[in-house]
Amino acid sequence: MATHKPYILFIGYGHLAKSLITNNFKKNYNIHAINSKKNIISINLKKKINPKNTSYEYIFLLVRPNVFLKESKKFIKFINNKTKIVSCMAGIKLSTICNLLDTKKVIRIMPNIMAKYNKSQTFIFAKNKNILNKNFNKLMKSFGTNHFTSNEDQINIATAVFGSGPAFIALMINSYLLAAKNLSKRSQLKDIDLINLFQNVLLNNQNSKDLENFLNSIASKKGTTQAGIKFLKSQNIKKIMYTTLDRAYKRARELSIEKESS
Repeated sequence: MATHKPYILFIGYGHLAKSLITNNFKKNYNIHAINSKKNIISINLKKKINPKNTSYEYIFLLVRPNVFLKESKKFIKFINNKTKIVSCMAGIKLSTICNLLDTKKVIRIMPNIMAKYNKSQTFIFAKNKNILNKNFNKLMKSFGTNHFTSNEDQINIATAVFGSGPAFIALMINSYLLAAKNLSKRSQLKDIDLINLFQNVLLNNQNSKDLENFLNSIASKKGTTQAGIKFLKSQNIKKIMYTTLDRAYKRARELSIEKESS
């Protein structure tokens, strides 16, 4: 006898939604999505549908915050007394979602684009702990690892560090790649060799203390490494990184304040 696959609705079908819906995810759930044209499509069947009388176990909110605030009442028709709301929206507080959708079964999560490879570090917050059951944990493990937070502001921190983090890291690494290849175009450095350089350093250094010891072991006085390190420190690279994350965090908090006052 075939096991019934739960129905899940994605409201919003952008980059993050597509990274969450992996092949393995599709095997375990019947997934519908509302796209930018307001059509409802079956992700499993790859066609437009009319989901009349469909009971959704989970509804994921992946629209822009301003779109949710304008159109939230249109989403209530998809909710029944068993439906759990899973918000991936930055800034909109759990209480706001509960009020607008008239339900207390709301969970805020902050996954990232690495869910595509089952590598997301997903942060989770809910006041109603009863809905954080084994079915929900199984669902979240489709994306990677789970991290439960004790207060809602930690979701704002996770938004900056883990939600936006892959983009910041990609920018830093790509900057290194481009700089290395531009240093001497005749050397024909390959991207894969430079990527492996990053991977090899990380494989052998598992925490900040390891990295500090590693740095001290190779940065000899008046050497080539020290010349580069000295320049990076003169540019206050630590402050640059802190300010990058702090601005993303503050923007997440600003979004919640803007939504409350609008």
